[in-house]
Formats: sequence, structure tokens, C-alpha cells
Amino acid sequence: MHVAAILTRKGHQIRSVAPTDSLGDVAKHLAEHHIGATLVIDDSGVLAGILSERDIVRAVAQDGAAALSRSAADVMTRELVTGAPTDTVATMMAVMTERRIRHVPILDQNRLVGVISIGDVVKARIDDAELEVESLRGFVSSFS
Repeated sequence: MHVAAILTRKGHQIRSVAPTDSLGDVAKHLAEHHIGATLVIDDSGVLAGILSERDIVRAVAQDGAAALSRSAADVMTRELVTGAPTDTVATMMAVMTERRIRHVPILDQNRLVGVISIGDVVKARIDDAELEVESLRGFVSSFS
């Protein structure tokens, strides 16, 4: 299975914030949309970074409540690991595990087309395994 199939299933909706948004506003955004990370996109529409719940927790642990007034740009991860719709789910799972990341922006010819999470990848792998099991059951039962 490829990343494109995950995006087709889950949709291509992209949640984002501006680099100037406060961490308090970003936290509200994450809670409102029930997501663990959001992309940071600048005024020109360029992907500038990604900001996760973990990033906010680290900032609060370091600076206390004052961290919530810091900007997304101050805390976001700028060096992004990205994927492509043609990447396999197995490849993305390996990258996410190796890099210890949970969210990957997906680019198609340098254009942002979606985001996948480790949950999306695991679900796809489980779905593939279940399909294979059902196919094998059908094959074996055809000899009965």
C-alpha cells in the first residue's frame, strides 16, 4: 500500500497555524481539531515547520505558563521529514520509527497534499494484514 491510499481514505484536509500564532492559540487549535500536531505555514503559503503537543509541553516545562505567549515559530520543528504519495506504508513506518516522529507532511512535486500520522500508518498495515488473512482463508477453503 502507498501513502496515496491513506490520503484517499482519510482525506487531504490540512490543519495549519501561522508562525506568529501563540503557543496558547496553537494548543487550542490542537484540542479543537483533536490532533496531535499541526503544520506551520507562513503568509506566502510555504510550509515552515511542524508543531506538536510534545513541543508545547517541552516549552511549558522550560518556561512555565509564559511559554504559552511564545510564537509557533519559536518552538516549531523546522527541519522536516517529508514523504510522497508514492512512498510505501512500510517505508513510512520505518522512517517514523527510526526518526521517532509521529506526523509526516506529504509533498507531491513540492506541493503539500496532506499529513499522515503513525496511527494512519499502523491502521494501513493492519488493514493490509487482515486482507491478506482473508485472501488466504478463501484460498484454503477453496480446497475443502
